[in-house]
Amino acid sequence: MYDGTSLRPELTPVGAVPMQAILAAAGYLGTKDEIQAELDAIAAAVRQFHVQQPDQVMKQCAAYGARLTELTVLLHRVEALDRQYTRVRTQQVEKGRTELDRQFKIASRLVEVARQDLNLLGGM
Repeated sequence: MYDGTSLRPELTPVGAVPMQAILAAAGYLGTKDEIQAELDAIAAAVRQFHVQQPDQVMKQCAAYGARLTELTVLLHRVEALDRQYTRVRTQQVEKGRTELDRQFKIASRLVEVARQDLNLLGGM
């Protein structure tokens, strides 16, 4: 929501949205459109990681990564029936997993930097 006074619109943190609203039920693949909507929701959540605490980012990376791994397995099962699912898996799900791995590493490093800062402050 843009309030008209700041230079950029206010962002609604994704952390305010329950993760269950973003992820489908365990073991559920859904239609191609439902898969696409879920992947879009995960991508939108990743775009908001910069406004969240690193430990929260790490938790969300774990949850989204687990769901993307599950989607990979489910997509493998149906690829023989419909080859379009191969493209979804290789061009979207795998790239999403790679990005989540990268975001987890960044958040992990930020946690470590904060820990080192605390150690330095305690040593003074």
